[in-house]
Amino acid sequence: MNMLPHRFGGFVAISLTAVLLVAPEIARAESENPLRRARQGSAATQSPATAVHPASHTSTSDVSPLRPTGYEGVTHQLASDHRSVITPRQEQFTETNIIGQELIEGDVIYEGDIIFEGGGKGAIVGGDCCGGSGCFQCFSIPCPTICIDNFEVFAGVHGFTGPVNRGETGSFGFHEGFNWGAPVPCFGALGTQIGLQATQSNLSGAEFTDETRHQLFLTGGLFRRVDWGLQGGLVFDYLSDDWYANTSLAQLRGELSWVFPCLHELGFWFSASTEEDTQLSTFSNGAAAVTETFEPTNLYAFFYRHHFDGLEGANSRLYAGWTGDSDGLIGADLHLPLSCDWALQGGFAYLVPEQATGTVGRGHAEESWNVAMSLVWYPGARSAYGNDYYRPLFNVADNGSFMVGRR
Repeated sequence: MNMLPHRFGGFVAISLTAVLLVAPEIARAESENPLRRARQGSAATQSPATAVHPASHTSTSDVSPLRPTGYEGVTHQLASDHRSVITPRQEQFTETNIIGQELIEGDVIYEGDIIFEGGGKGAIVGGDCCGGSGCFQCFSIPCPTICIDNFEVFAGVHGFTGPVNRGETGSFGFHEGFNWGAPVPCFGALGTQIGLQATQSNLSGAEFTDETRHQLFLTGGLFRRVDWGLQGGLVFDYLSDDWYANTSLAQLRGELSWVFPCLHELGFWFSASTEEDTQLSTFSNGAAAVTETFEPTNLYAFFYRHHFDGLEGANSRLYAGWTGDSDGLIGADLHLPLSCDWALQGGFAYLVPEQATGTVGRGHAEESWNVAMSLVWYPGARSAYGNDYYRPLFNVADNGSFMVGRR
C-alpha cells in the first residue's frame, strides 16, 4: 500500500523544517571553517591565513596536555570526566608551527595538531552554544544558536529480510537521511542527537504484493562520549512501515561501554519493544486478508569496538548476542573516513533463528538479516577525521537495529 497521506505530510514537514534550520548554518560553516581549509591544503606547501610562529618550548617535562576551554586547573591525569582532546598514542615533539597569533604558554603540542585562533576541531559554529562550559557562562539561559558541527547527511543501498517478508523475497532498495548531534545546553558532558532515515525497497513488488515498500525511521535521545571510562546513551526509535500492511512501531535502544585509553572499547547494547501494532494484511496474489500483530524484536548483544590508530576517525565494531525469543544475533559495522568531507559507513546484522517453531512453521521465514552501505557527507565544521564529543553516538535506526517480527 502507498504511504498514508498524513505520514507522508509529516515526513515532508520534518524534512523542510530541517532544511530551513540547517541550510543557513551550513553555508556559514563552509566559510568559517579553518580546520577544513587546513586539512584540504598541505602545511608544507601552503601559507597559513594568519601569522605562523615556531613553538618556543624546549622541554615537555613540566607541562600539561592541551585540553578544551573550561578545564583550567584540572590535573593532567586522564579520567572518564577529564575530557581531553588528545588522541591516545600521539607523540610529543618540541618544535612546531602554530596557526594563530601566539603559542599558549604551558601547553604541550602534539605532532599533527593544529591550533587555530578562536577554535579548532569540534568548535561550535557561530558560538560555543554552552557546550562544555556549564550554565554560568550562558547565565543560565540556553543559547539559541543552532550547532551544526556534527550534522551528517547520508545515502546508500541496503538489502534485508525478516518475518514481515513472509519467507519469500528479500527487500533490496535505497535509503537516505541525516543524523545530528549537539551539546545539551548547561550540561557540558551530555550530548543529544536526532536523526531520520527513509527507505524505498521492493521497487518491483513481491510474490504476494505489487506495492513498493516505504519505511521511515526516526531516532532521538541522549548520550555521553568520553576519552577513557564509562560511555553510553539511550535513544527512542520509531518506525513507520507501509507495505501490504501499514504499521507504526517503537522501541528503546541503549548502549553502555568502557572506553580504554589504548583505542579499545568493550560494551553492551540492547533494543526493547515499547509499541506493537495490529493491522490487516492484504495481498494481491489472491490470498485472503488476515489480521496480524507486528512487534519490534528485543535484541541484546555484547560488542567490541576498535578505533584505528593509523587512520584518525575510523572505527569498527563486532557484536554477538541473543534475542527475546532465544535466537542468536551476530553483526559488525565500520566507519571509514575517505576525505575531510566524506566517509564510508556500512555493516551487517544476522538473526540466527531457532529451529522452526510457532505458527510460521518454517525456519527461513523467521530469519532476519540486514546489509547496508552508505556514503556520509559532513557539511558542518567537523571533519570526517577525528572524533568529537557531540558526534551522534547512535546511528539512525535501520533494519539491522530495528528488527520486526509478526504473529
